[in-house]
Amino acid sequence: EVPVEKQVILEVIKEVPVEVLKEVTVERIVEVQIAPSVKDKREIVFGGLNWDSALVQNGVARYIVEHGYGYPTSQIEGPTLPLFQGLRKGDVDITMEIWLPNQDAAWNEAVKAGEVIPVGKSLEDNWQSSFLIPKYMQDANPELDSVKDLKEDKFKDLFEQEGGKVLLLECIAGWGCRTMQDGDDSGPGQIVGMGLEDHVVLQDPGTSGSLAAAIEGAFAKKEPLLFYYWGPTALALKLETEMGGLVDLEQPDPSECADNSPIHGCSFPAAEVMIAMNMELVNDAPELIAFFKNWDWSAVNQLAAENWHGANSEALADKGASSEEVFTATGVAYLKNNEGWKSWVPADVLANVEAALAKE
Repeated sequence: EVPVEKQVILEVIKEVPVEVLKEVTVERIVEVQIAPSVKDKREIVFGGLNWDSALVQNGVARYIVEHGYGYPTSQIEGPTLPLFQGLRKGDVDITMEIWLPNQDAAWNEAVKAGEVIPVGKSLEDNWQSSFLIPKYMQDANPELDSVKDLKEDKFKDLFEQEGGKVLLLECIAGWGCRTMQDGDDSGPGQIVGMGLEDHVVLQDPGTSGSLAAAIEGAFAKKEPLLFYYWGPTALALKLETEMGGLVDLEQPDPSECADNSPIHGCSFPAAEVMIAMNMELVNDAPELIAFFKNWDWSAVNQLAAENWHGANSEALADKGASSEEVFTATGVAYLKNNEGWKSWVPADVLANVEAALAKE
């Protein structure tokens, strides 16, 4: 039985008979029953960052938030920098991957302003580099092992060039790593900081998919290549285990630069990849903080989910599934076939998610 509250209100009834010229007012007490108010669970908006590891995690997290905690979810897709501004303003509630130090300046400013808070960590075992080459290039040229070698003609001539400079397939425009390469008001960036501006020219691949395709295509044909990439990713694992391996050219250590930041001309340190929440969600969905603090996204989890996505995404797309639907299906597959996530949530939430999965 639903409990009710009784509230007394005063109802005023005005009766004006047609044959009477004056107005007659009658007052009476009316007792009504009002059901207690129930707070609706509002929609939670995820940042749909435009690379696979973030979208895979969205697929998993959104399913748990929807079916376990009862919140409707959606996502806004786009690159790092505009989505982070959306997180600061409250247009986005949760972002699953904030790469630090790539976004250090904006992150520190937003935390200090009380706009966002870190609620967990994401994508463990990570790495990234702007100066990768295929191992077959170093096998043929053993002395090619440092970014300093890119200044010498005998090594520059090994690579594809543009205007006499080595072509570097760089980080995507709009991602935090691009600022680390190009620089901004806070630092010169890796290219200038390492003295490579007269020897290396950057080429934007456009999308993460185009970047991956260009890398895999070059490896398949044993072509020379200088490129940016990161891990843990399915492609990085494939390059290492099936396509001969890759080499990270030696660069100045992060300890040699202010704040250990690559924007001052050093290599990328191991990143802290944070899960970030807009401050408003602290009041609107406080129970999600504990969930994301328990989030444990290791390379094993990432590769299991990403490999399923790689094996099934094309077939699902051929059947008319959108990209968002494909990543939702990836989340379902991960949750059905892995056990680790079950320790991230309380028993009632776990029961809700398992009940939903049983119907998939």
